Formats: sequence, C-alpha cells, structure tokens
Amino acid sequence: MKPYCEIVVQNLLPTMRALIAKELIEKYKFTQQDAASKLGLTQSAISQYLRNLRGSKVKILKKDAKVQKEIENFASKLASGKLDSSNAIEPFCNICKNIRKSKILCEMHKKSFPELKECRICLH
Repeated sequence: MKPYCEIVVQNLLPTMRALIAKELIEKYKFTQQDAASKLGLTQSAISQYLRNLRGSKVKILKKDAKVQKEIENFASKLASGKLDSSNAIEPFCNICKNIRKSKILCEMHKKSFPELKECRICLH
C-alpha cells in the first residue's frame, strides 16, 4: 500500500518548491539565500533544486499550463512581498489541490505504485 500523500511528500512538494525557487532566481534575480529565506528552506536545499537533485519531476508539472501559471503567480507574489511565511501556506496548498484535481498526481501515483488499478481518492 502506498497512499497518495506519500507521493505528495516525496515528489510533488519538492517539485513545486523547485519550480518556485527557479522562478525566483531566474526571473526575479534572487540569490539562492534569498530564495531559501522566502521559502523557509536552506540555501543547500535551493542548490539541490537548481541541480535537479531534489524536485526532479519538473517536466510533469510543466506539462500543465494552468499549474505552471499558478506557480509563476505564487513566485511573483513572494518576490513582491505580497506573500511571506505567515500567509503563503494557503496559496501553496491551493496549487497542490489543483494538481490533484488535474489528475497529475494520479499519474505520479500510478507510476510509483503500478498495482493501483482504480483510485479517485486524491480527486476529492
């Protein structure tokens, strides 16, 4: 048994963080340390995201234009100061919810747990 929440923790959250970190650094010219501070992470975690050592499922999320736009908007709000560690949790979780609704998580879950035949739990 491998519940979808395990896929979220192992794959989805690191990938979302990687995309946000890359956006902050490439588009908004943040340093790794500044991006780490905004995301509540360490500079070494950001470095690993940039080198694709963590959050390596980027291609899966980039396939969905809506999800990509949500991540870009989230990064923009972080960069502008509209979001910080005190008010960023809900918008971050909303991105995850939309990923679940788009069935991207189902795709990841089935690849990780091939025995899974029919599952709709994460769509609720």
